[in-house]
Amino acid sequence: MRGTTVVLAEPGRIDYQEYEAVAPPPGGILMRMVRANVCGSEIHILKGHHPLVRPGCVLGHEGVGVVEALGDGVDSDFTGAPLAVGDRIVTTYFQACRRCPECNNDTPHICRNAYTLWGTPAVEAPHFNGTFGTFCAIGPNQAVFKVPDSVTSTAVSSANCALSQVYFGCELGEVSLGQKVVVLGAGGLGVCASAVASRMGAEVFVAEMAPARLDKALEFGAHHGIDLSQAEDSAGRVELIREATAGSADVVIDLTGVPDGFTEAVRSTRAGGIMVSIGNISPNRFTEFDPGLFTRSGAQIRAAIRYPGATLGRSVQFIADTPELDWEHLVDKDFAFDDIGSALEAAESRAVTRAGIVIDPSL
Repeated sequence: MRGTTVVLAEPGRIDYQEYEAVAPPPGGILMRMVRANVCGSEIHILKGHHPLVRPGCVLGHEGVGVVEALGDGVDSDFTGAPLAVGDRIVTTYFQACRRCPECNNDTPHICRNAYTLWGTPAVEAPHFNGTFGTFCAIGPNQAVFKVPDSVTSTAVSSANCALSQVYFGCELGEVSLGQKVVVLGAGGLGVCASAVASRMGAEVFVAEMAPARLDKALEFGAHHGIDLSQAEDSAGRVELIREATAGSADVVIDLTGVPDGFTEAVRSTRAGGIMVSIGNISPNRFTEFDPGLFTRSGAQIRAAIRYPGATLGRSVQFIADTPELDWEHLVDKDFAFDDIGSALEAAESRAVTRAGIVIDPSL
């Protein structure tokens, strides 16, 4: 049984490669992909900015599929729900090895071996280490959750990155009733953050340089949109945020992926508030920072890289519990599997909120 996967050939160029799909190891699963999405991280990877996913590795980490084969010992998901061939599932795109200092210090989301599979070149078995492929190999240390019948594949396709990432970010930022929460960036993660923070009882402000993206965030629960393109510079953007929030943003969640956005997020946080950094994941990209001003503010900076595995289960349930939100159209444009290059271009240009890739339209 052969399949196709998409590999980063070199920075800026992808390649479609064929391999034989191997049987899953004990505790693992072979998933046949139904849909995948283009996350902002994929753009960083495409440019060669990821420290571990390098040329030769497979692209894609967000999506949904069905069980093609179960490894020995696998008969249920991580909630105990029974699993069988043909069941729809979502999985963490990373692992928690349970054997490193980070895992043993109760921080499995920063497991030092998180990308053992995703960072393995595609020429090595099991080959299908990402979601941009007809199959995806799931290791025994990845968390897997069955998708409820009430949730469509399109609706759940963003759960294992966009929604879970900001769900964890909101928890880490201690978002609570009555707070003012600023979300920097109105892409897929920003839209999901609007939904989660507003359901936690916060007043949500979404700030974005491309104002056309604000409408979707407002549809998903944000109360206010801030058009940052009106400002001339960094100081002006911070001032716009402070004016909108009356200078009292309790939590600021930075999803921009722009180094200067990190500094602006800290400066937009009220004294004693919390800034959650999510979007800036590429090392060796810098921004000016005023440590004295930061210290005097008493604000806290918290990093949310990946998320605990159980968060994915809560995210799937969150989608099931909020049918009033248009999860079906969070992915606002679909592309064919053989046209992933166009999907990446649309995501990079911010022409779409979330680009979807239809891999097996029959499922």
